Amino acid sequence: MRAQILRLASDLARRGDSFVLATVVRREPPSSAQLGDTALITSGGAFHGWLGGSCTQPTVVREALVALADGAPRLISLAPSPGGAGAVV
Repeated sequence: MRAQILRLASDLARRGDSFVLATVVRREPPSSAQLGDTALITSGGAFHGWLGGSCTQPTVVREALVALADGAPRLISLAPSPGGAGAVV
């Protein structure tokens, strides 16, 4: 999976298309993600890869698009909220 993500990143960079690479740098149970899991998010919001369950994707895509807009990197922490949905901390 990681090799596919890096090939896609290379192709996008070669074409001059913007994208974000997101990587899991810390995890705690019950997360299904593992350290080093990676996803690529395009400027159009397409998500390629794995960062844990599908509940993480909307938050990661939203933050990736904001990072693309302002050019600043992000370190986000996702934690379950009492209602069951993920929350950015």
